[in-house]
Amino acid sequence: MIAVLTGDIVHSTKMTDTLYQATLDSLRDSFERMQLSSPHAAEIYRGDGFQVQFTNPSDALKHTLLLKLSLHSCTLSSKPILTTLSLAFGEYTKLDVKPNTSSGSVFVSSGRGLEDTARGDLSIHLAESSLLQTSPSESVRIKDNIELLTHFLNHILNRLTQTQARLLYQYIEHDCPEHHVLAELTGTTRQNISNRLSNIGAHLIKEYMASVARGVN
Repeated sequence: MIAVLTGDIVHSTKMTDTLYQATLDSLRDSFERMQLSSPHAAEIYRGDGFQVQFTNPSDALKHTLLLKLSLHSCTLSSKPILTTLSLAFGEYTKLDVKPNTSSGSVFVSSGRGLEDTARGDLSIHLAESSLLQTSPSESVRIKDNIELLTHFLNHILNRLTQTQARLLYQYIEHDCPEHHVLAELTGTTRQNISNRLSNIGAHLIKEYMASVARGVN
């Protein structure tokens, strides 16, 4: 099983040339940072679309959220840069060095999922093969729960300010550390970090990531 992320930059055609180029640069930077900790292959296509294949699916959600938050908090834009994302977990038929030459049901699921995802949102898709140890009714329950939880996640993410997105990025990047650790990293007080993370529902996002991991594993 692998994970495939298909994404699209929202309103890219309305960006200035400078902002559009900065957005693509930020996207490529995200791909490079992924490579430091998780084997993957990524490709940008049609100018504002992209796809990433993760050979280690357990890392996929973390890097998906980091990519989304990185663009959301881009300092060259006066407002958040939104992305529509579809992350699918499943099987492949052919795994090549680039996503556009790979194939299989997981690629189809991710691509079709993007078409059905609301603009600026994230959707999660679990293949039946990732739920082999569960009964049919339990599989349906897991999928329904993740879909509902993802709606709540989108409600949180799409209302973040750029400053909040940067803090959440650091929180997720460092695997949701104790607040005093993040305070040291950011040069502020633990109480300040605790208040800010509480305001953006960071603990709920941590629980969401754990819930998806249980569904995948």
